[in-house]
Amino acid sequence: MKRDTEVIGKIKWHQMFKPNTEEWLLKRINPKCENCNNNDYYIIDTTFYKPLGVLPLGKIDKIIRIICPKCKEVIELDREEFVSIRPFIKINNLFESGKIDEYQYKYRLEKIEEKYH
Repeated sequence: MKRDTEVIGKIKWHQMFKPNTEEWLLKRINPKCENCNNNDYYIIDTTFYKPLGVLPLGKIDKIIRIICPKCKEVIELDREEFVSIRPFIKINNLFESGKIDEYQYKYRLEKIEEKYH
């Protein structure tokens, strides 16, 4: 078996609070990196095992992780935690890839934040 990793995207630190509150979306993970206490965003990736020499029928043992870009501290996310931040990851990917402009980015962020009210 071979372990593969794919970067899903980034989430900015300030996006991980419920809008207009100080309530952190990921309750069991500190807002700042526990190891270096310094980051503006986190990298989200997925890691999984792939059988060697066999036609891949899917990804086995998929694990979603949040990673500090500065010190590389890694914490596994559970499914609910990932689902709570996934809309922000998607919108950040669209903006960083140039598929939407800054105006569209801000508009879509507002729409996402409205869902948390």
